[in-house]
Amino acid sequence: MKQIFFILILLVVGLFIGIFFSYGVYYGIHKTSSENFCVLCHEMDPMVIAYKNDPHGGKSKIGASARCVDCHLPHDSLVNYIYTKATTGVKELGIHFFGNVDGIDWQKMRESRESFVYDEGCLNCHGNIFDKKLATLSTKAQKMHNHYNKLKGTEQEVKCAFCHFEVGHTGLRNYLNYYNPEHSIYKEKMENKKEELLNEYKEYGIKTK
Repeated sequence: MKQIFFILILLVVGLFIGIFFSYGVYYGIHKTSSENFCVLCHEMDPMVIAYKNDPHGGKSKIGASARCVDCHLPHDSLVNYIYTKATTGVKELGIHFFGNVDGIDWQKMRESRESFVYDEGCLNCHGNIFDKKLATLSTKAQKMHNHYNKLKGTEQEVKCAFCHFEVGHTGLRNYLNYYNPEHSIYKEKMENKKEELLNEYKEYGIKTK
């Protein structure tokens, strides 16, 4: 009888620990999944401005927007989602506090954009792109999406971001140039444009100085 009672106590304690742990994980994920959390890092200012200038940031007729985590984290499984979120977060924090943020070549990093934009995030909202009756898609777009499907799972597989170059961040190349010009001859002009942007977008957490 004592043994049964002891097992029951263990089960109850384990249940409460499980609930407490699950709630802690859920709370942590929820609090770190908003765009307000992502824009805390100053080095992300050009990306925030480009996002706000894009339909995915709410600049559309309907005003709906996607969150950063909708596109930049995998959604194939909860375990992979949490693992990628945790490892990416630790890496980003390390760079923010101990790395050379100003030395990051964001233009170069854009070349590997397919590694941090996940197709399942795109298809969660745009799963109807393979519908041949979708009138809003041009014949060329339908042809390219069929090609995407044909290559899926092969060594030649392509990702959405391969073709949709600035998806989610309209004008990103220009905004990055305002902060760190690719050509020094435009430095003064870019600096003036940057000042305009700082004031225009400061309501979104962009630091004016």
